[in-house]
Amino acid sequence: MTDFSAIPIRQDAINLRLEQWARWVRVTPKAWGAQPMFRFAKSNSRQWEVSPVIHEELNMLECHEIERAVSMLPDKHRDAIRYVYVYPQIHINKILRELAVRPDTLQRLIIDARDILNNRLQMRLANTE
Repeated sequence: MTDFSAIPIRQDAINLRLEQWARWVRVTPKAWGAQPMFRFAKSNSRQWEVSPVIHEELNMLECHEIERAVSMLPDKHRDAIRYVYVYPQIHINKILRELAVRPDTLQRLIIDARDILNNRLQMRLANTE
């Protein structure tokens, strides 16, 4: 069985950058689960003061740089990275069918894509210095 969540140690840094990029890229739909008359109602419990949410800022320039690097990946590598980071809710079998690969090949595509991104971003840093 293939473990898609296993990340080699050498890819920890690029994995963190890709997770940040995924939060920036991901489109979150508005949940209109409440009835219209209760949609903007205020709660008396002041839940946000009891357990505040700590907002984490995203580095927008880095996210743009990662997006550009991901868009320049080969097709299957790019699609594999997007499916794994941006669309984690899609079932793995659908990804395998769309890419026409086996599970071990998909894992290899993901690992190779992370290595390509890491090398390209390091090369870009070296050229700017």
